[in-house]
Amino acid sequence: MVRPSLRSALDRVEAALVRPAGLVLYPTETVYGIGGRASDGAAAIRLAAMKGRPPGALLVLALEVPLPWKVSRVLADAFWPGPLSIVIPSFPGIHPAVLGPDGTVGVRIPAHSVARTLVRRVGPITSSSANRTGEPPVRDPSRCTLPVDAVLDAGILPPSPGSTLVRGDTGEVLREGAISAAQVARVIGGVA
Repeated sequence: MVRPSLRSALDRVEAALVRPAGLVLYPTETVYGIGGRASDGAAAIRLAAMKGRPPGALLVLALEVPLPWKVSRVLADAFWPGPLSIVIPSFPGIHPAVLGPDGTVGVRIPAHSVARTLVRRVGPITSSSANRTGEPPVRDPSRCTLPVDAVLDAGILPPSPGSTLVRGDTGEVLREGAISAAQVARVIGGVA
């Protein structure tokens, strides 16, 4: 059951996200994320500008993800919901401004209950750490300096590395985070 105060915050965040280019701050199982609807190209472009980097190659949080390769399915079975982002080909509902240059997108199913509730309410959302590129990640929502349209405050998050990013076809670790490369290698074993 969703607490009344959380329900009110979720209503405000949902209202912000349905507006074009709407961006919100929300908790994940690792750090606070900032994002908009994954179908909203204007939100993706605004987020990239805010972070000080070129558009594209954003991560997406979703509750259902089409996984085309056996490696990606094995990794998802082992680590989802959780801090593993898997790079796969784009799928319906993802705006081209969210995609990497090769037409792929990094996706994950979040473990944090508030992030899951948000995705359940609005559909897939982009996910980038709520800090400018090169600055430390945000664990306390009051320390976010990026201008967002609404905040889902779940308090201060415990220290944690960011999500691990892997290629869904090979299991190659592109960015090590909360799940180690050794853990990934053990899970995929001879599958790759």
